[in-house]
Amino acid sequence: MEQLTYESDTNNSHCRELLDILLAKGIEEIVLSPGSRNTPLLIGTACRPFRRHVITDEREAAFFALGLAIGSQRPVAIICTSGTALYNYSPAVAEAFYQKVPLIVISADRPLEWIDQDDSQTLRQPSALANIVKGSFDIPSERGKDEETSWYVNRTINEACNLALSDIHGPVHINVRLDNPLNHTIHYTPGNPRIVENISNHILPHHIITRLGEQLRGRKIMIVVGFLPPDNALNRVLSDINNLNSVKIFAETLSNLHINGDICCIDSLLDHLPYNNPNKMELLRPDIIISIGGALVSRRLKNYLRSIRPVEHWTLGDTSPNVDCFRTLTKHINIEPLHFFRAIKRYISNSNATDYAKAWSEITHIAQENNKKFLQEYHSDWCELRIFDEILHRLPSKWNLFLSNGTPVRYAQLFTSRLPHASYSNRGVSGIDGTTSTAIGLATNYSGETLLITGDTSFSYDPGSLGIKSAPQRLKIIVINNQGGGIFRFIPSTKHLQQREELFCSDPKTPIHSLAEAWGWEYGFADNFSSLNHQLNLLLKSSTKYILEIKVDGEQSAQILSEFLNEK
Repeated sequence: MEQLTYESDTNNSHCRELLDILLAKGIEEIVLSPGSRNTPLLIGTACRPFRRHVITDEREAAFFALGLAIGSQRPVAIICTSGTALYNYSPAVAEAFYQKVPLIVISADRPLEWIDQDDSQTLRQPSALANIVKGSFDIPSERGKDEETSWYVNRTINEACNLALSDIHGPVHINVRLDNPLNHTIHYTPGNPRIVENISNHILPHHIITRLGEQLRGRKIMIVVGFLPPDNALNRVLSDINNLNSVKIFAETLSNLHINGDICCIDSLLDHLPYNNPNKMELLRPDIIISIGGALVSRRLKNYLRSIRPVEHWTLGDTSPNVDCFRTLTKHINIEPLHFFRAIKRYISNSNATDYAKAWSEITHIAQENNKKFLQEYHSDWCELRIFDEILHRLPSKWNLFLSNGTPVRYAQLFTSRLPHASYSNRGVSGIDGTTSTAIGLATNYSGETLLITGDTSFSYDPGSLGIKSAPQRLKIIVINNQGGGIFRFIPSTKHLQQREELFCSDPKTPIHSLAEAWGWEYGFADNFSSLNHQLNLLLKSSTKYILEIKVDGEQSAQILSEFLNEK
């Protein structure tokens, strides 16, 4: 949608300084939620060359911005008014914090002297997000021209933006205090603010690389990869390393690694380990685990890595130094994974380790054959396992895939030899809310097609996002309607509870067809293999926004998944 260009700018110099620094820092996209107190900020964005997205609901706006940032791998700013608006940002900001996404969160606020004085929309905002941002910053009210205050405002905004983009990326919060009147304007003139540049370089010196390489030589090495953005250079390096006899790579679907050999079907592979044979288990045990990427989906992999001893665990510069997920952390190396693996590859390739990779390859082959037999046995059963098998088999390789939390992201782990262009999910804190808004933001910044696979419960959290004006026609949504939270029929903590269906699964009875119709989305429905095949043909060929509802028995699906993974 073409944007209007306005000639009038806010007369608030602090707001002008903030917005001009954002532009200078390379921030191109900004998500706005209408309000009164943030009037100067909204006026200021409208005359500057930002790509603006206006979304009324702040929770949807923040998740949409998260998707924009993930898709573009660039920082995105979000602006809200005063009061509880800021608190509606918190779920998406928490996700951004743990997914290491640089959101610039900007909230308008009342002057300091009016906080806690029973005036409208006055609550304590400056540290509202303190536990889920890299830093909180407070911009004072503008009270006449003051050179020292102007210097402080410029310094603070530079510091906030640099912090968001330094070392491990993440969100920051800038709280802007604004006095009345809010709507006075001046003619827009491009600003030229002072910009403080932050340059960092974490290349390790040669003698340290040599020492680390020698520690890896002759050792059994397991590389574990959680969620990552697509990275062709890293993919090439790890593809080479994956061919070495001393290395086993476990990479989840969300790692976005496309490496020959089925390195991703982790849960079913671990189910086939020879637990009753100590000698074989010792052969499979790594000496050193090197982990990169974000939090793992696989509970089985985490439990396995926590159970094996003795073992060393190394983390790299894309992980916080204090993360000890496997309880065996021995070394944190502050270097980007790509630079690290490029530097140490030659030491691993000269390894004299026995056929460690071959031992794992034999287990992988057994798991693959058993999975194939299982799917053949259940080929006619209308269940989620077979539905996901069919969808992922049909998904074009150039599409992006977004998976909601719960069962969709777990099912996708079982069919990872059919990876699309890129796979995403909100796995920073693994919340169920905001999935649709995030997927819409992601799709907005991808020129190809994007498919969101979600459940009926997750879909019920932000149905208003279907009305986001920026939602591209190339976005498709598949809603697996299993009448409630399907994961609770599968996980051990709830699957056998008498209260399960009422208190945990809790069928939301989401009117998916009506919502699609109300917001102008094309709609399809499938409840058997024949209709699924027909509807997938329509969805894959459609040139418009499309929602496909697939209705399935959640109880039967959970039982078949439990059998597939040998879960009791």
